[in-house]
Amino acid sequence: MKRGTSMTRKIRVSALLTVCALAVSLFSACGKSNNDGGASSASTSPSASPSTSASASPSDAPKKDVTLQFWTISLSPNFDDYINGRIKKFEEANPGVTVKWTDLPYDAMESKLLASIAGGNAPDVVNLNTGMTMTLAGKNALVDMNKEATDEQRSIYFENLYNSAKLGDSVYAFPWYYGLSAFIYNKDLYEKAGLDPNSPPKTMEELKQQAVTIKEKTGKYGFVPSYNPPADLYFSGVPMISDDKKKMIINTPEALEWVKWNKALFDEKVVPKEALSADANYATDKYQGGQIATLTTGAQFLSRVKTNAKKVYDNTLVAPMPTMKSGKYHAGLMNLVVPTASKNHTEAIALANFMTNDESQLEFCKIVNILPSTKKAAADPFFTQAGDDPESKVKVIVAQEAAQAQDFTLGVKDEGKILEPLWKNWQKMLLGQMTPEDYLSQSEAQAQKLLDEVNAAG
Repeated sequence: MKRGTSMTRKIRVSALLTVCALAVSLFSACGKSNNDGGASSASTSPSASPSTSASASPSDAPKKDVTLQFWTISLSPNFDDYINGRIKKFEEANPGVTVKWTDLPYDAMESKLLASIAGGNAPDVVNLNTGMTMTLAGKNALVDMNKEATDEQRSIYFENLYNSAKLGDSVYAFPWYYGLSAFIYNKDLYEKAGLDPNSPPKTMEELKQQAVTIKEKTGKYGFVPSYNPPADLYFSGVPMISDDKKKMIINTPEALEWVKWNKALFDEKVVPKEALSADANYATDKYQGGQIATLTTGAQFLSRVKTNAKKVYDNTLVAPMPTMKSGKYHAGLMNLVVPTASKNHTEAIALANFMTNDESQLEFCKIVNILPSTKKAAADPFFTQAGDDPESKVKVIVAQEAAQAQDFTLGVKDEGKILEPLWKNWQKMLLGQMTPEDYLSQSEAQAQKLLDEVNAAG
């Protein structure tokens, strides 16, 4: 395999672990799960669909026997009790509806789903990340929740998270669970560097300056970046695409500032050279070994530090993530979708809404370090009352970021293909094979060509 291809894939793995923190990889990292009922969401109209509440009366029941196929990603066996418990509660509230649950590995979901749709055996409710969601939405393979779900069903979610799966005026998913990062740092290394541990960085520039000081004073690295060029540019204030979805807008002053900032980190050895291919596991290992001063990641990795390096954990402080120009935080979001090929749209939408309602999400979040996409669940005391330990403090910090959380998407068909130049050229830029200016101009031109092709194909 060529070096460029290999390195691009390594960067993608890094992005997956960080951007989709708590989505797939966290389950093997923490070995426990979340969610224990809180406020229940509003039920759907009895005349429109099965009830999404936990206390549906027999009059709310559907008029026919229905079997729903429910597919998830990497939740079994760790979360069997939780998923089966929620399914049982839904079935009890909706007599006549039976739910059959199938769990699939992350890398098998998309191919199996496409094959099932092509074979006329589509599942009714499917767990997808936002990228997969938008790919299938672009193929007209998913139900538009803005058209087929009720106002009550749609209203329970944070608007930014709900609109993460928006394409035009349509939204193709109910947001489920996600992860956000906190700023986790070693008090002892901060003090050895002459930095005030009570003054963590509030901006990315402050993060860089503190990292420079830490390197100069201690010989340790300040942090390890985890690259996701398209999302990083977007959250740095770069539009990425025009409102009419016809023009890529990548080569901007904000973009050049961000790219140069990263290039300087790499050239000046403020971050380790392994940063180009490092993932969240690499950073966690270095942090718990006392070799880097900070982690910018989710609480699930902090639990590993507690297990593997108690001395470092006891010396750990936490704070909100340094902000980027957009003021938003990148959420690696998992969703529930309903394929258009499902023969039971009404019942399937009700199940997707039930599995993502306030009660279901709060119960899930009490089992594993994830965040809920619903407003009432996020406001529960579970997320507002912190203990003295770093893990519980992180939980409160990231919950406070929820209203500003959003997953990144262009909102167009085949966006993975369109964004490929930003990934492919990023490594070349960091390695000095092209300038930051060339990176932006060439990536924009290449992405525009791909966007034109996608739009022309309709």
